[in-house]
Amino acid sequence: MPCSPAKARLLLKEKKAIVVRRTPFTIQLTIATGEAKQPVSLGVDAGYKHVGLSASTEKAELYASEVELRQDVSDLLSARRALRQSRRNRKTRYRAPRFDNRIRTKRKGWLAPSVENRINAHLSRIEAVLRLLPVTKITVETASFDLQLLKNPDISGKEYQEGEQLGFWNIREYVLCRDGHVCQHCYGRSKDPVLNVHHLESRRTGGDSPGNLITLCETCHKA
Repeated sequence: MPCSPAKARLLLKEKKAIVVRRTPFTIQLTIATGEAKQPVSLGVDAGYKHVGLSASTEKAELYASEVELRQDVSDLLSARRALRQSRRNRKTRYRAPRFDNRIRTKRKGWLAPSVENRINAHLSRIEAVLRLLPVTKITVETASFDLQLLKNPDISGKEYQEGEQLGFWNIREYVLCRDGHVCQHCYGRSKDPVLNVHHLESRRTGGDSPGNLITLCETCHKA
């Protein structure tokens, strides 16, 4: 179990412990101490971009960390696919044909590489904590949120299927109607009649949801 830095220095000086890890600094006793162990609970906050871990006893927190997950797996796979297609389109008359070797996607329990990478990242961090502390209980927080209910507390029944864009031809028409066909930057002071739907955040990170779109006139859009 964890101890104070002063006690750790004393144990190392008396040759009663050895250093087994530098980061985080971990020592291991070389003397018999019995089999008594304090119950340690590990909490895992699973997320899409970050993973939070906290190990604690009934009295104090022993370990805490936040891990940032990789977000480049999809882009790397796209780059690899482009190189593969370029390689196969070359004139290689002596290369054997490739057409029936897609066995991976046919296997039961197959996961997309980006999803599999996130799961493995969660498991690797949990295993790292298990190597440091005698964890007796692991709790993983997995929460599902009703986003429509958060926006409209009175929603029920078929309203979940209709959505806020019901009756509009496309998302552009919905955003223009939502903003009253008025530029949300100058509020019509530019006198520019041409309106555009602009992304607040880039489409790659923010998507095309109405919450990431805003109405701007041509003048403000080019500014």
